Amino acid sequence: MSVTAQSKWLVARYGIPLAVALALVGVLTFGGAYAAYTNPPTEQVSSTVYDQRIASETMTSAVVANDTDLYQDGATLENKPVYFYNETRNLTFRTVTDLPEGESVNVTQRLVLQHRATRDGETFWSSRRMLVTSEQQPTTEQLVTETTVDMRAVQQTVAERRSEIGAVGTFQTVVRLRATYETSDYSGTLNATAPIVLTDRAYWVEGSLAAGQTHEETTSREITQSPDLLRVGGLSLLGVVALGLAGVLGISSLRGFDLDTIETELARSRHDEWISRGDLPTNSEKQYISIDTLEDIVDIAIDSNKRVIYDRHYEAYGVVDDDIVYYYAEGNTEFEEWLGV
Repeated sequence: MSVTAQSKWLVARYGIPLAVALALVGVLTFGGAYAAYTNPPTEQVSSTVYDQRIASETMTSAVVANDTDLYQDGATLENKPVYFYNETRNLTFRTVTDLPEGESVNVTQRLVLQHRATRDGETFWSSRRMLVTSEQQPTTEQLVTETTVDMRAVQQTVAERRSEIGAVGTFQTVVRLRATYETSDYSGTLNATAPIVLTDRAYWVEGSLAAGQTHEETTSREITQSPDLLRVGGLSLLGVVALGLAGVLGISSLRGFDLDTIETELARSRHDEWISRGDLPTNSEKQYISIDTLEDIVDIAIDSNKRVIYDRHYEAYGVVDDDIVYYYAEGNTEFEEWLGV
């Protein structure tokens, strides 16, 4: 089948609707290109307003008071896993809270010594002793407090309480660190607890007295990116092509096509194997029957097992069946003019 003939038939039959549809597609794609250019994509970008950490830690130290085989008199022991009453009776607790640089902070530090007696997990007696407290707005990046405790006296107090309680419950001595802080942007509390183990000869702080907290705040903002020029260009090109085709179809449709001629050409291309070139008989002895379309002529030829004769002189198609000539002539040629009689 001829592609050209088929295209002509489509234009002749549906040219105007196709032109309108393509024009609409062109307008829409141009609109899409304009929207893509004037409304580029955006991206949410996060940035940190502040990222600050506040941490507190309590450390221990003791000065050796007696010259012994273990330590030299006057030596300072720091953060030892064990201390002896005879050599290091007085224990110093040094609490340090690290503050964010350049930030105004109100800080309160407390160090508490607590004795507690429990039975089946419930406290039935407790005693609290404030070792040190400090509430300041330091101008440096650290708040430091120190206090010294007579650990032999603590051991004696614990021994007396244990003797009074006996086997009724469990006795425990702990040190509690509590630091509260407040800035213009945030506030919080740091807590840490460590048991104190007291024996007849030595004592120690079991575990770490340290805690920290990080404060962070982020903000997001929208950033407009560059237009996707590849997308804009593609849509624009599609719009140009669509409008161009719409124009061609519109002009071609307005010029007009002979639909009968085009359909004859299509039928000729579809049934070419049934058509032969030759001369149609034009004598008056034949009976001539006019057929409306070439398709019908081909059907007659197929049904009668004949060939379709195409007479180029008259531009006519015919099937000769004995004394009957079935014919189809292009255009509106009158029967007498076509026969020449």
